[in-house]
Amino acid sequence: MSGAARRVLVTGAGGQLGRELAVRLPEYGYEVVALGHGELDIADAGAVGEALRRHAPEVVVNAAAYTNVDGCESESVLAYRINALGPRNLAQSCERMGCELLHVSTNYVFDGSSERPYAPWDRPNPLSVYGATKLAGEEYVRHLCTRWYLVRTAGVYGEGRNFVRTMLRAARERKTLKVKDDEYISPTYARDLARGIARIIQGGLYGIYHVTNAGSCSWHEFAREIFRIAGMDVEVVPVPSSGYPLPAARPANGVLSSPDGPALRHWREALAEYLREELGRERHA
Repeated sequence: MSGAARRVLVTGAGGQLGRELAVRLPEYGYEVVALGHGELDIADAGAVGEALRRHAPEVVVNAAAYTNVDGCESESVLAYRINALGPRNLAQSCERMGCELLHVSTNYVFDGSSERPYAPWDRPNPLSVYGATKLAGEEYVRHLCTRWYLVRTAGVYGEGRNFVRTMLRAARERKTLKVKDDEYISPTYARDLARGIARIIQGGLYGIYHVTNAGSCSWHEFAREIFRIAGMDVEVVPVPSSGYPLPAARPANGVLSSPDGPALRHWREALAEYLREELGRERHA
């Protein structure tokens, strides 16, 4: 990039994706203002407007969300405030300021009944409060903002609470684990997702993108690969979702495809890099 760096304001900077965006966007020549929830509550319309006026970004990347899928079932009002009204506030402020908005959403806007990976043009039909509130956020962005990018992703892991760390922790407590084998995703490394988002912004082509690491697997397969790479002797027993009841329904098929989104490396390669760093930190802790 030539000339002055474009300024990007990242919301949700304390989360797994937000942390990576703060580090990776400068690799692409962007100046980043990274705001965590303590610095900006996107559900507060006045605070959002003030933050955009103060920092004057050219692009806003919204990585803020209430992502506790089961918690959303019992805290639906809070989920709606963060996942729907937050994007509404950002969309309206971005429109007033004339800046671009990239909003991060989820595969949980789909019901999982498709026999193929979901494309950007497929009709959403969420099964859970989480999915419904995220879809409401998408609709606010699309209707209230002129210059928008919508990025749906799935199975994100990085620096924070995630499935990989949960599996590693559980394996140190017991040698047999039960993991669902009838729900499919494309596990996505937050670092790769952040770089994909940077490339989308660079392209300047507004619209809907599905961005995940390549390939797909069941949660059971994902767990087995975690332990294989980590060199841990753990028996992973496949179980159906019906044997692992949770408050929120999940889509059986959560795999996404995108004809024109940034291509990311295979999920196994990304997981191997993540685990090398994760286990290396543990050894030196």
